[in-house]
Formats: sequence, C-alpha cells, structure tokens
Amino acid sequence: MRIKSLLLGTVAAAALAVPGFAADMAYPVKAAPIAYVPVFSWTGAYIGGNVGYGWADGSAPWNNYLLFAYSDFDSVAASGGSNPSGWSGGAQIGYNYQLANNVVLGAEADFNFGSMTDRLNYTAIAAGTPTLQQFGSIDTKIESFGTVRARVGYSMDRFLPYVTGGLAWGNVKVSESWTSYADGTLDGFGGASRSDTLWGWTLGGG
Repeated sequence: MRIKSLLLGTVAAAALAVPGFAADMAYPVKAAPIAYVPVFSWTGAYIGGNVGYGWADGSAPWNNYLLFAYSDFDSVAASGGSNPSGWSGGAQIGYNYQLANNVVLGAEADFNFGSMTDRLNYTAIAAGTPTLQQFGSIDTKIESFGTVRARVGYSMDRFLPYVTGGLAWGNVKVSESWTSYADGTLDGFGGASRSDTLWGWTLGGG
C-alpha cells in the first residue's frame, strides 16, 4: 500500500514537472511582418469628363457688313451681338509623369461641345414705291472647341497645384437668314451659312 502510493506520487510529480520544463524551453519566434505604406504617385494615364459655362467675345464687324450690304436702303438698325455664351460638356485625356523631386510633368487634350450662341437682329428700310422692309438675323454659334496643352505642377501627396498652356481651337458657325416685304407683303426670303475652325492659345492653372 505504501509502495503503490509512493509510485503514484512519483508519477504525479513527474507529470507536473513536464509542463514546467516545457515552459522553460526556448522556441523560435517568427518576427512580425513589417507594414509598408505605398507612396502616392501622379504618374500614369487618365481620362475624365467636364461640364461648364463659357462665353466669347466676337470681333466680326457686322455693322460695317450691314451698312455695305444695304447701302441702297435708307436706314439700317441692329440689336444683339455676336458674343456667344452657353453651356458645354466634353471629355479629356492625359498623361502625367512624377519626377523624384515631386515635380509633375504632363500633357492633356480635351474636346468639348455644346450650345454657345448669340444672335444679331437687324432691320433695313428703303422708303419708296413700294416701301421695302427687310428683317434678318445673324447667328453666331461655337459648335465645338478644345485644347492641346502641356502641364507642370508640384505634388504634395494628393494635392497638385499646376499651370498649363498650349493650343486652343474652336469650330464656329455663322448663319444669316432674312425675309423681305414690299408694302407689307412678303416679297422673298433667303439665308446662308459658313463654318470655320479658328486657332488660338490658352493658359490656365488649377
């Protein structure tokens, strides 16, 4: 009885010693992974869309044109103008390259279309027998426009102040329509139109 108890006690003591011994053993520990934060860069291609409102300053000498076209009439009066304005929308495409010193170089082109218009109305009167009256209008419309530009900026992480400049173009259409009356009776009507692409320059920032 005594021997059995002694053996059981010895086994129990040995069993209790194993975890303690195991706790003192050295195990290899895997190092925690290092988290890398990606650095933001503006380098790459991009596309986008835009909407806006624009206005233009026409330089066509329409008053001189009317005085010449109706030089045989007694009076010519006009109202309105040729300074088209209105809404537009379009798309742009470009490419940026960010240098090691955070300077960003890029190129961009955009194409826009819309309804930027203005109208000049005129009345010409020739007193006589019969009295002639001619009513007409001259519509100026920018049908489409766009730019091709270079760009340089400085990256402040996700903030990029820049300046840009280059070529600008616009497709302008001018239409004239008129109606003629003799002593208040319709005597004739007609019209003409012409479209042309005009080139210039653009400069801006953002």
